[in-house]
Parts: sequence; C-alpha cells; structure tokens
Amino acid sequence: MSGLALNPLDIVQDLIRPTEEVTVAIEARPPARTDADWETWPGADDVPMAQRRKILAVVTHLHANGKHEHGCVFVLTQKTPRVRAVHGQFVVEHAFPVVDDFAISMSQAPRATVNMSSPPRGGGFAAGQAKTELTVTINPGQDSPFNPITLQTNDIPGLRKILDECKRLKKAFAAETDDDYDFEPFGWVGPYVADKAVPPLLSPIPPDLREVKKPVHTRLSSASAGLPGNDISDIEVVREDWMRRKLEEEVFARAEKARLKIRIGTFNVNGKFPSQDLSAWVRGQPERPASTFIPPLKEISPLSMGEVSENSVEEKLEALDLNDPQRDPSTPPDARSLSTVSGTLAPTSLSEDTMSEQTVASSPPSGVAENSGDPDLLVLGFQELDLSAEALLYSTKTTREEAWCMAVFAGLGEKAVLYEKLVSKQLVGMLLVVIVKKRLRGCFGEIKTTSVGAGIMGIMGNKGATAVRLLFTPIPASARQAEHEGKPIALTFVNSHLAAFDEMFEKRNADFHDLSQRLQFDSGIASDDSGLSGNSYTAPSVQLSVFQADTLFWLVNLNYRITLSDADIRALLASDELKEENISTLRRFDQLALAMKNRKAFEDFVEQPVSHPPSYRFSAGVLTDSLGYDLKRKPAWTDRILHITSSAVTVKQLSYTSHPTITMSDHRPVSADFEVEAPVSAVTEYENFIERLWRDVSSAEYLDERPRVRVGPTSIDFSRVSYKRPVSRVLLIENTGKVPCAFRFVPQSPATEPCPSWLRIDRMTGLVLPGETAQITLTIYIDNAIASRLNTGQTRLEETLVLHTALGRDHFVALTGEYERTCFATSISWLVRLPGPVREVKSPTDILPEDRGVNAPREIMRLVNWLMSNATHVDGLFLMQGDEQLVERIRECLDTGADFTLDEPGGEAKMAIAVADTLLQFLDSLVEPVIPNTLHARCAEMTSRDEAFELLDQLPAVHVNVWISLTAFLHFIGQQEFYRNKVERLVAIFTPVLFRDDLSSPTPVSPVGKRAFLRYFLG
Repeated sequence: MSGLALNPLDIVQDLIRPTEEVTVAIEARPPARTDADWETWPGADDVPMAQRRKILAVVTHLHANGKHEHGCVFVLTQKTPRVRAVHGQFVVEHAFPVVDDFAISMSQAPRATVNMSSPPRGGGFAAGQAKTELTVTINPGQDSPFNPITLQTNDIPGLRKILDECKRLKKAFAAETDDDYDFEPFGWVGPYVADKAVPPLLSPIPPDLREVKKPVHTRLSSASAGLPGNDISDIEVVREDWMRRKLEEEVFARAEKARLKIRIGTFNVNGKFPSQDLSAWVRGQPERPASTFIPPLKEISPLSMGEVSENSVEEKLEALDLNDPQRDPSTPPDARSLSTVSGTLAPTSLSEDTMSEQTVASSPPSGVAENSGDPDLLVLGFQELDLSAEALLYSTKTTREEAWCMAVFAGLGEKAVLYEKLVSKQLVGMLLVVIVKKRLRGCFGEIKTTSVGAGIMGIMGNKGATAVRLLFTPIPASARQAEHEGKPIALTFVNSHLAAFDEMFEKRNADFHDLSQRLQFDSGIASDDSGLSGNSYTAPSVQLSVFQADTLFWLVNLNYRITLSDADIRALLASDELKEENISTLRRFDQLALAMKNRKAFEDFVEQPVSHPPSYRFSAGVLTDSLGYDLKRKPAWTDRILHITSSAVTVKQLSYTSHPTITMSDHRPVSADFEVEAPVSAVTEYENFIERLWRDVSSAEYLDERPRVRVGPTSIDFSRVSYKRPVSRVLLIENTGKVPCAFRFVPQSPATEPCPSWLRIDRMTGLVLPGETAQITLTIYIDNAIASRLNTGQTRLEETLVLHTALGRDHFVALTGEYERTCFATSISWLVRLPGPVREVKSPTDILPEDRGVNAPREIMRLVNWLMSNATHVDGLFLMQGDEQLVERIRECLDTGADFTLDEPGGEAKMAIAVADTLLQFLDSLVEPVIPNTLHARCAEMTSRDEAFELLDQLPAVHVNVWISLTAFLHFIGQQEFYRNKVERLVAIFTPVLFRDDLSSPTPVSPVGKRAFLRYFLG
C-alpha cells in the first residue's frame, strides 16, 4: 500500500525500528508556502503544485532494563520524487528529545479560507473538513543546536494527545537523575538523524576499489584481548561489508546477467601517422602480412586548414559503400578517401539529459550482421601520438586524433557502420578513445573525462594519463530500454605513459601512485564540507577517484622492463624450441610483476600472464637482431593491460596478445578481450533490499542493549595435521540477544596477529542478526614456509583465538593439533642426519651428529633409484604433472619408510610420471637449493665442462652427491631415443629448481649461464 494511502500512525510505525513505538501521530503542514515544501508531481502537465505532507509524531523507546522510557517528537516530511537516495515515502526531518527545557505549545492560527479551485491531489475536499487550524510551536530547548519550528494542523484531538504525551514524558525525564542509568538515554535516536542515516550502499559516492579489496579486518581499529578498539567505527565497517555480501548473495547472484564484451588496446605510435591496416588490433582479425600497408595519412599544418573537409569521420565512413558486392570484404575502406577527413569531430554533449534523449537500442544497419565475437565496446589507448616540441606545451590540435580514429574505423571494415565514437580524451601524446555499438549507445551515461601530466617537472604532458568514466546500465532481455530503470555499473578506463629507462623502476612506481591520487572526475555532487554556505560562491563538488568504480581497466605504456641482461633476454627470445618455457623465465624477472608481488604498485590489480614476446623495442634499421629488436635497447613488455574489479561484477579475460604484423612504430600494439558480467537489477529492487537490511542493522551502535552470543565449541581438536593437506573445523556464533552483533577476531596481545600463520579463518569479521547463527570455517594448512619450521621444531599445534563482539565481551576458543613431520621443506644437511624415516623422529634432539650422517638423503636416492630401475622407458618424465593423489601417497611412503606400491594394473607409466613429479616437487621445496645461492654467479660464468666439474669441489659433499645422482639419471634418460629432442626442455625445467632465482636482486644471475652449467653434466 502506498504511503499516500496510509494514515499517519501507520506511516511512522513503518519507518521506525521494532525497538521503538509510536504513541500518537497527526497530519501537519508548514504555516506558509515555501518552494522546499511544494512539489510539481510527475504526470500530466495540468496537475497543479501540491504541498508535501508532514507528520508530527511522538516516538518512545523503552530501554533494555525495562525501567526507563524516553521520547522524541518526530517531524516527518514527504519525500520528493526526485530524491532517490532514501527509500520510502517519508523521511525524518527533525527529532526533538523531550527533556527538561523542551517545550511544545499551540495557538489559534489566522482563520483559513479554503481555495475551492484547487482541491487537494487525489480528489475533492473531505466531508466535514475543519476550517479552523491551530499553530504548533516546538522549542527544542536552550541546549539544543536546533532552532524552534512552527507547523499547522487541523487535527485538534490528535494535537491534544501529543501535548499530553509530551507532558508525561517530560515529567518522567525530570524525575530521573544521571545515576539512574549508565547509558546515553537518547542514543537510540542516532540512526534517524545521523549523517549516515542513509545506507552507505545507497550513497551516490561509490566505494574505493583499493579499500574494498583489502580484507575487512585490516580496515578496523587496533584491538586485542581485553583492549577493544573503536567499536563504533568498527561496526560501521563490518556492517557495510555484511550488507554488500547479502546484496551479492541474495540479489545479484539470483539476478539475470548481462554480458558486455570489451576489447581494449594500447599502442605507442612513436609520433607516427597510421600507415597500416589496424584490423588485427581493433577487430582481432587474423594477422595480415607486415607488408600490408595503407597509404600514409596526410599531415595537416595550420597553414593548410582551408583544405580540410568539414565532414566528420562517421559521415565519411557512411559515404563508403561497404556493402558493394564488387568490393573484397577482407579489404578495409580506401584509406585515401579517409585521409582527407581532418575536420574536427562534432562534439557530443555528454550530459545525462542529452543521454536520455538518445535513440535507444536499435537493430543493426541492414546488410551488416553482428557476430557473437564482435566487441560491444572498443577502448583504445595511444601514447606518443605527437612528439613535436609544440605538442609538449599542451597543443590543442586534434589532427592526429582524427587520423587515428579514421584508421580505427577503417580497420573495423564493413562492421564500422555498427559503431560510433562515444568519447575521447587527449593530453598531448596520450589519447583514449571509446567506441560503442550504436544500438547500445543509450545504455551508457554520465560520461566523464580527466587527465593529468607527470612528465618534465612533474606536470608536463609528455608523460601522465588520460581517463574516462562511464555508467553502463544492463538491460534485461525481456525489457525495452526506454522502460527499464536499472542499477548501473561504473566502468573506468585509464591510459597512462610512465617514466622510461631501466633504472627508473622506482620512479615508475611513484608515477603510478601520483596518478592514482591526482586522476579525479567531477561528480557534480555538492561537497558537504565546502564551508561556502551563505556566500555567493558555488560550493565545490565531490571529486571521484578513478578507483571509485565497479571495474577499472588500466591500459598503459608502463615502461616497466626486464631485469635480466640484454644478452640473456635476446638469447631466451631467439629459441623457438623453448618459447613457452623461456617466456615463463622472462616473466619471473619482469619489473611490473615484481612491483605487484611486492605491493609497490598496482596492488590488487590482475594481469593475465603474458604469453606473447616483448612488444618493445623494434627498429626498421640495420642495427637489429634476428627478431627485429633494436640492438640499442633491451626488449621489454612495456605495453600492458590490467584490471581491478569489485565483487559486484565478474570480469573474464578472453585474450591477451600483441600484433607483430603492425610494424609502423617501435612498439607493437597489444590487445585484450574481456567479458564483463553484470547483474540486471532494477533500481527500486536494489534500494528496497538495502533499506530492509538497513532497518535491521542500522541501530547496532546506538542501542543500550548489549550484544549476546553463544560461541561453540570453545575447544577444537584438529587431530593429525599433515603437509599440504588442509584440515577444517566449524565454529558457530549464535546471536542469543535482541540486537545485531558485529564480531571480529583480535590478537591476544597488541602488535601481533589474530591467528597463527598455519591457520586460515574464512571470515575474520561478520555480523549476526538476533536469532541467527554464523558459521566460521577454520582450516589448518601447512605450506613450505610453515613446514620448514615445524619439521625441525616442536610438532604440537596450540593456539587460543579471541573473538571480540563489538560493544560486548571477548570469547575464547582453544585450538589443538598434532603436526606430522615430512621430509619435504627441509634441508639436505638435516635430511642426511635422520636416523630413519622422518615420521619416526619424536623430538628435534633425535637427529644424528653431523659426523654420523649418511652421504645423501635417503628420500632423494629412493626416488632416483626407483626411476632408474622402473621408468627409463617411460616417455614424458618431468614433462608432465603427476596425479595429485598418487603424489601424496608417494610422499607418505617417503615420510614413513613404506614401500612404493602400485595398486592399478597397467599403471606403470602413471606411477613413473607421479614419482618423477614427486622428485621435482621435493627438490623445489628444499629450504636451500642443491646449488647454494653463493655459488650461482660462479656457476653461470663457467665456459667449459672441465671448469664446471672443478667447481663442484666448492659444494658441500652431500650436495655434490645429490647433484651427481640427479644429473647422471638425467644424462641417461637424455640418451634414450624419445628424449633426444627434449634435453633442452629438461634443462629449462630443472635449472630454476636446482638454482633457485633470487628475484629480489637488482642484478640477477644469468639464467642462460645457469642452464649452460647444468648442460655440461647432461652431455
């Protein structure tokens, strides 16, 4: 039932929480007409302005102790239809506590005359309508920050009840003293009048992706057992996260999904005009030969502008007969006809009003069919568009932008008529262009652009970034676009160009953080803290970060390099036999990957592993290598595409590649295809769901009732825990109280972690409603780092978890478990001192003295000897991954000393592959590699087999024995016929295991040299 049809008591009761009660409510109105209290209702133009209703009500709250009742006078006002941030028909305008100096009075209003020509909206005048009105004056008191207000009403009986109720409440409050209670008597009013009375998820300001990506417990205040932090602020953070999860689980997960196909490209054009077919880049068409050129576009000077055609790109494209049956469809439109189009593109208004007037989704142009693989959105970033000195000073010429836009549309071929340019943003040499399917144009709105310079002196535009932000509103398949008011998602695209040269690694990281801070969009939302009220200046608007979006794509010429030597990079790229392995080796030394791993830049961004060769630097001159790379600069993956997304949408990357046939620049263009899956939900459904959640949890920090929970079990035994075998138990948190309870795990003492490194808690924070139970999964998982400590120490696992309930007390949960030692994640020097299988070691003191150790670890020798005896005829050893369960069984046999058994008849090859994989995993888990780090550089410098064998004298004897056994077996299988062409792959696989790379070193040891050292022993 609509709020306009309900009586005042029902309206107020529907608005307040169950912990409060409405004792009386009446209709009211302002004493005089003001624009703020009148509204032209949507509908027919002849409907006159109608005054918004107000309601005057007394709301009471009985505190948890059952002894104290306090009351407030609420003034509700009817919400204007333009207000979308708050659900419902009414909002609380004022809430006046009934205290000692509170006063309410009534008086006779001037005799009112009824305007018979303007009946109230909804019908004629009610029968018996009172013509006498009373004026109500409410004075909140001298200590109140609010001013008195005046209302009028003709409900005389109701007004008398309000006066009587206020008198009763005021008398009761006067009889109390501060010693009567230890809580804030009017704290319950807070949710109705606080600045955050509007649910955060309904705020027009979206959350920052950098914040929502952080684990919730890391965003809370510092706390420990017995020392709570700021519980009030913690409740706000936990509550917002809980609401977001509920929204995703109960609305988004069940909603219809809309899929938006986005193709993103980045291209450093090195100041060139387009001179080749770009279809491979913009359409993903099969690569054409590098010799397929289009004539260069004519560069236009300011002196020749009179020759410029005024037609737009789209007009010129429409003039081309793309459906000509005589025309080869594989051939792009004639570039010569496009090269004369240099006029400035007609600007399109990007305001929301203009967007609403755009033609809605339409069918594709006749004769041109859409394919399922066609992108819905093309986002192309260009760098070094113009290298002239004039451009460095922020030239506003758009000649080059137009030329490249025309080349892009030409690359779309016959599909060009399906698309139009949505928006572009240029800063000197950086250009970001967004092209959309015409039929989807109406799904995009609130388009915003921005740019910042970060070049010379930190401001020049030769380096920096351009960005575009837009809202995409998914349309359900069953609805028409004009009728659907859906919940949009925000997409942001950033095109940047960072500092060059190998040694500028830290400068690139700093540039990223600088751009992240300075790149902002004008939201158009007035800032609350502008401090400009009362004067003639326009209040500043809230600035939106590029991270305040549902998904952010960063397409860049990052200029991150590869830390290996030039010779190593070229040697690894030159090998066709080991292309996949060598690309993987190069990726380990990629500066961007290292920056992301060490959280120095692009934290929480995702990049699909690069599988294409470096896209920089190529040259058409004579000083090039066999692959075309310039001999003066090291090849590098400077051109990258990354993304970061919220949990509200799903982003699937479909491709990531470079386009080597487009050779006009010293860079090769790079492209990536994405599929963005967004829930299709109506704005009203979204707002109603959030509002319902908000009513249940908004008062958690204001109520005097303390949270009560039952936690169990309080003692959990994980029993036996093994290496890399997760063991899980469930902890239940039941809310037995009357108020929502926010909880978090806190450390036992300050400056420590809430849980040990061997324990994983799936929900470090949460919120439980009264009568509900939260299930927390606790999992013990022992990885290499943890196993290396437990293997040589005590195996008893003991910990006490501290569960803190906000504004409540701490609960303690005792955890116990027994770790079973393993031979994995240990050192060779420790293994040789074991008296027997590692599982028989009961104490760290059980190991033998150094002089009584064996010559080589029994476990490694068992694996090598079994392979030598049973698997030399098996193809694929070390080249294939073994069965996971079989590898676990083999590892258990190594730990216990049991014999290897083969249960499956005819499974010898499967067993051999698993044993080989176990050996590889074993070697990779060692605390120190077979070749100690201190000898890596010398090994890489060896130039002959004799020198390599002499260097073995520098290794500890047990390491030499392991090395000889391993390399002898690899040499033997390398002599087999089916391994003759696979020795290099074995070398590539074993080198990073036997010589573990030090990725933290600014000058890493040559992987090519380390491979050469191993190769000396394999023959």
